[in-house]
Amino acid sequence: MMDIFETNSTDSFELTYPTTQILGHQMLLANNIYGVKTRAEDRQILSFTSVILRFYLTSPTLQPMLDFEDEVVKLVYDSGKYHLIAGQVASDNLVAKEVRRLGTETAPWLSVALAILCAFLVVCSLRYRRSESKPLEACLGALIPVLSGLTTVGMVSATGLAFQSIIVSTLFLVIAIGIDDVFIILAAWHRSDKNFDIPERLALTVQDAGCSMTVTTITNLVSFGNGVLSTTPVLQTFAIYSSVASVVCYIYQLVIFPAIIAITAPKEYKKLGKMEEEKTWEFIGHLSVWSERMWHKLAAIIETNWMRILTISILLGYWYLSVYGIFTMETDLTIQKMADPNSRIVKFKRAGDQILKEMQSVAILVKNPGDLRNPRGLQNLQNLIKDFESAKFSYGKESTICWLDSYLDFLAFYDDSEEDFEESGNSTKIRKPANFTYTDLPNFLNAESHFKPMIRISEKDCEQNSPKCLNSFIFTTGFTTVVKYNEMYPVVQDWRRIAANYPQLEVYPYTERSNFVDQTVDMVDNIWNTVISEVICMGLTFLLFVPDLVSICSAVFALFSVNFGVFGFLSLWGVGMDPVSTASLLMSIGFSVDISAHISYHYYQVDQPTARQKLEHVFTHIGWPTLQGGLSTMIAMSPIVIAPSYLGLVFLKTVVLVCTFGLIHGLIVLPVFLSFFDEVAGSCRRKSLKITDSTTSSTHNLPTTINIKDLGYYEKDEKF
Repeated sequence: MMDIFETNSTDSFELTYPTTQILGHQMLLANNIYGVKTRAEDRQILSFTSVILRFYLTSPTLQPMLDFEDEVVKLVYDSGKYHLIAGQVASDNLVAKEVRRLGTETAPWLSVALAILCAFLVVCSLRYRRSESKPLEACLGALIPVLSGLTTVGMVSATGLAFQSIIVSTLFLVIAIGIDDVFIILAAWHRSDKNFDIPERLALTVQDAGCSMTVTTITNLVSFGNGVLSTTPVLQTFAIYSSVASVVCYIYQLVIFPAIIAITAPKEYKKLGKMEEEKTWEFIGHLSVWSERMWHKLAAIIETNWMRILTISILLGYWYLSVYGIFTMETDLTIQKMADPNSRIVKFKRAGDQILKEMQSVAILVKNPGDLRNPRGLQNLQNLIKDFESAKFSYGKESTICWLDSYLDFLAFYDDSEEDFEESGNSTKIRKPANFTYTDLPNFLNAESHFKPMIRISEKDCEQNSPKCLNSFIFTTGFTTVVKYNEMYPVVQDWRRIAANYPQLEVYPYTERSNFVDQTVDMVDNIWNTVISEVICMGLTFLLFVPDLVSICSAVFALFSVNFGVFGFLSLWGVGMDPVSTASLLMSIGFSVDISAHISYHYYQVDQPTARQKLEHVFTHIGWPTLQGGLSTMIAMSPIVIAPSYLGLVFLKTVVLVCTFGLIHGLIVLPVFLSFFDEVAGSCRRKSLKITDSTTSSTHNLPTTINIKDLGYYEKDEKF
C-alpha cells in the first residue's frame, strides 16, 4: 500500500472498507485502520482517524529487538520529525519497563520512612526514669529490618528469581515487622526484674518476647507461604520474598537486638546504682499512670453486657458494608491501574482500548487438520471456520484471513481441463468444484507469500499428495465491541466451546488478552481459596502455640473478620481485584495475625481467676506495644503519599485498613469474645461440678476427694 501511495497510483483503484482489492489480492484493512468514514453506496474510504502498525520481530538474541524498540520510541517521541501526527508506541517490554520504573521510584522513600520511624521509636522509648530510656537502642533496632531486607534481596536474587517492582512493598513490610519486634523486646526488657544481672535479665527478656515473635513469624510465614502456591507469577514472587524476609528479620532481631541491649545495659545499671537523685520525665510518669488507668477502664467496659451488644451491632453493620464492597469489586488487570496515569504507555492503552472496540483479531491454531482430500474432512474444516465467523461479537466472514478459500480458488483457476466441467440442462458448461490436492500447495504459497507465516508444510510430503504435507496452520478472524478483560470472558468461552466441538482438529483459539481474561476470572476463586486456606492454617498454628479452644476460636474469628473487612473496604475505597490487591491481602492477613496472636497468646498465658483480671494484665503488658506496632506500620507506609502510585497506594490503603481494623478487633472485639466465651466455659464447668458434687454426696460410700483447683480462688489468693 505504501508503494502505491508513493507512486500516486491510487486513482487506478478504490480503497474500500473493511477489505479492499489491491493488485489482485484481497486485503483486510479493518485490523489496521480505525475511525473510518465510508461512502454508503460502495464502502469507499473517505477518511480515518487512527492507524495501528504492528511490527513482528525475530532475532536469535533479545538485545537487537530491544535496540529496535528503543529506536522506534526515540523516533516517535523524541525525534521531532512528525509534527502532524500524534504517534504512540507500546509493547510488552515497555509495559514491564513502566511497572519496574514505579518500583525504582518508590524505593528511595524507604529512607524517609526509616527516618520517621526512628523519630517515632525515640519518642516511644522514653521512660519515666531517664536512665531506662533507650533511644539509641531503638534507632539501632530500626536499622536491623533494613539489613534484613538487603539480605533477603541478595539471597533470593542469587537463586535467579527476578526482582520486581512489587518487591519494594516487601521492603516496607519488613521494616514494619522489624519495628514491631523492637517494641516487643523493649517492653519485655522493661517488664523484667531489675534486680537480676544483665545476662539473666536478658534471658528472661528473650524468653518473654521470643514466644510472641515466634508466633507472629510463623503465622507470617504461613500467610506468605500460601502465596507461593499461587499460579500468578508476580504474586508468587512477592510471597517468596516476603516469606524469606519474615524469617531473616526474625533471626536478626532475636540475635542482634538483644546483643545491642546487652552492650548498652551496663550504662543503665550504672545510673541506677548512683546515690544521687535520679532524673525523671514527669510528663511520662503522668502519661503512664493515665494509660494504665485507661487500660483498666477498657477491661471493665469490655466485660459489660451493653458493650457486647454494641460490639455485635457494629460488627453487623461492618460486615454488611464489607459484603457490599466485595460483591461490587471489579477485576481489572489493565496497565492503566498499575502504572503512572500520565505515562506514555497508559496514554497509549487508554486510546488503544477505545479504537480497538471497532475490531480486534483472534488467532485460531489448527494443529491436526486431517486429510482434506476427503470431502467430509474438508467440509468439517470449513464448518469450523464458519463457526468462528459467527461466534459472539464476531465481525463476520469479511474479517477472516485464511489460506483455505484462496487455495481452493487457486485450484479451481488452474484446474480448467474438460473433465472438470459438467453439462447443465441447457447444454452450458458449469465448473465443478476442484478436488483438494496437496501437490500444488507449495506453488500456491509462493504465489500468495503473505500466507507463508500462517502455515507449516512438508514439501516432500506435498509432492506425494500426502496429508502429512500440512502439519498445522493459523487463521484469524475479527471480533468487535468488547475490550475489557471481564467483558471478554463470555467471548473466550464461546471460542473454546467451538474448539471443543472439533476435538479431532486440535483447535486452540488465542488473543493477546486471553491470559489476562483467564487471570481475571481465576482471581476471584484464587482470593477466596487463599483467604479460607489462610484461616485454616492460622487456626492450626494457633493450636500449636495457644492450645485453648476459646482463644483459638476467638482469634480465628477476629482474623477472618478483619480480612473480610479489609477486602470489602478496599473495594469501597476504589481498589479493584488484581495481583497487587491480592498481594496486599496476603500482607493484611499477616498483620492481622500479629495483633490477634499477641492478644490471644498473652490471654492464654495469664494465670488469673477472672476474665477481667486477665484482660487487665494483657492490656497493661502488651496493649501499648501492640498499639505502637500498629501505628509504626502505618507510619512506615506514609511516605507513599508523597509519591503516589497505584502499587504504593494499594499497600498504603491496605495497611491503614488492616491496622485500624486489626487494632479495633485486637483491643476490643477479640477481648469481648474472649471474656464472653471464658465466662460461658467457666459457667459450664461450675454446672458440671455441681452435678458431680450432688451425685457424690447422695451416695453412702466413704467420702472422696474432688479436684477443683481450676475453678478459682478465694480472696488473698488462697486456693480451695
